[in-house]
Amino acid sequence: MDEKQLNIEITTKFMKYYDLLTLFLKESMVRGNVFTVQNRGQGKILSILQQTPHISQKELVRQLDMRPQSASEMIQKLEKKGFIERYKSEEDQRVMMITLTKAGQVLLNQNGDFQPVFLNVLTMEEKQQFDRILEKLVSEIEPEIVKLRNRS
Repeated sequence: MDEKQLNIEITTKFMKYYDLLTLFLKESMVRGNVFTVQNRGQGKILSILQQTPHISQKELVRQLDMRPQSASEMIQKLEKKGFIERYKSEEDQRVMMITLTKAGQVLLNQNGDFQPVFLNVLTMEEKQQFDRILEKLVSEIEPEIVKLRNRS
């Protein structure tokens, strides 16, 4: 196979891998079993709950520094996924308390120890080589993107 044909093969395989990886990440995030961004949205709620295992919804909203309605939507989504539970405070039945479930704790532990299954097929040496190749490709394409944006 000549270099031109090899370039076409590599590009085709890379594009297929990119599509599959994107699909994999989307599906995994929907199911809650891939890393979350710990400093925003639902990830921030989980992080707060990791630090404060039992917190009132009002206090959680205050720490999130967002509108109660927006926070409530995220809380409902996490509850629906089974990562948190809400219950009435024993001291004041009007106060809703929030806590992590076992599934939420597992998710947080997984996030800190993230091992992407799609890289399991590579040896450590192959991962290091892949990392160097990706760095090289990224450093080549970034200036080209800047050029294209400047033409607009």
